[in-house]
Amino acid sequence: MTREEQRYLRELKKPFETACRSVGKRRGWKSISGIQYQVRNGMLYELFPDLSWADRGKALKAWLCCKPVVLDEMYWDVFHMREEAAKMPFSFHVNGAFTAPVYTLDRWKTPLPGPEILKEAVDALLDQAEALVEEHPFPTLADFRRAVETEPANSGRTLNIVLCLLCEGAYEEAAREITAALARGEDGGFLRMDGKQGILEDARDWCAERAAEELGL
Repeated sequence: MTREEQRYLRELKKPFETACRSVGKRRGWKSISGIQYQVRNGMLYELFPDLSWADRGKALKAWLCCKPVVLDEMYWDVFHMREEAAKMPFSFHVNGAFTAPVYTLDRWKTPLPGPEILKEAVDALLDQAEALVEEHPFPTLADFRRAVETEPANSGRTLNIVLCLLCEGAYEEAAREITAALARGEDGGFLRMDGKQGILEDARDWCAERAAEELGL
């Protein structure tokens, strides 16, 4: 990349961010830390727009992710931080460090022939994002869980499956998932400050407590 191209991208960065905020707001999206987000029927959709350095500013790129809002609430219950999270604004669901993982719906690019059509290009990104939202409504937690189960194995995938099962009240199935994950050496991607216990171990304990309650113990 030439110095001229680098300068062009640096100069385009602020107008791009402004265009994302203004176009997103006009279309019903909120913005925090450069992320556009929207809630539909309990699903949080997060759009990450960005300038494509690889394309030398001749394209915009974006990726769209989502998760049921209730997964964060279950995460906070399991990880013993419900009171702390309750003090936060809703945007904590989006940019908080301790939240449920998101599921990526798609990644794509849209052409940007020149800065004079920046808003039009951002509109095109949002057109694609909103089409994807319509295509992936996930009417039930089980629908979302089945989508997550198609992802490659990783700690975020496991944690989302477990959180879905807990929200569904499927404690025995959740316990089996947790036991298998712990046997593989997974920790769910989040550890306590002392590093002695991860969120999957907290979820295991939470399951045991719920099972005892159901038995009246």
